[in-house]
Amino acid sequence: MGPGGANASLRELADAGGVALPTVRHYFGDRNGLITAAIDELGRGGDYWLAVARTTNVELPLGPSCRWLLGSFVQGWVLGLGPMVSQTLAAGLQGPALGPPVVERILEPLLQATEARLAVHAARGELSGDLRHAALALVCPALLALLHQHDLHGASCRPLDVDAFLDDHVARFVRGWGP
Repeated sequence: MGPGGANASLRELADAGGVALPTVRHYFGDRNGLITAAIDELGRGGDYWLAVARTTNVELPLGPSCRWLLGSFVQGWVLGLGPMVSQTLAAGLQGPALGPPVVERILEPLLQATEARLAVHAARGELSGDLRHAALALVCPALLALLHQHDLHGASCRPLDVDAFLDDHVARFVRGWGP
């Protein structure tokens, strides 16, 4: 979302995009329309990677498969998706106009890709329980750790070895959700 992040005014967003305010109003209507369009674009940009998350390395046993998935999530975050996702989440928390697009285009596709991956393991008898709950249990701690360390700058005041955390998290996930 650029300068000003989730709290940027429509004028600031237009300036950051190098376009005139009337042009932005013509195409998007208002600030929420522009941010919703940005959320949709971010979601479309992630579609390929979510397809990869559904299918790549699912032949691995549950633990290594989940660790690969979370490692890929971290890699994408560190390589540039993190600030976009965190600003999108911040925008979604501003109210009912932006929350549903964030859920529909960012959070649910990630959770549904994780559910699809976990369904393969459930079909092989490696996982039991509600797949949606399992997806939330797997992804959310990693998301919180990344927000803590990177976007909230927790690495400067309370560093976390994210790789060690993910290893521990996946081991406990497998013990808790395994058959």
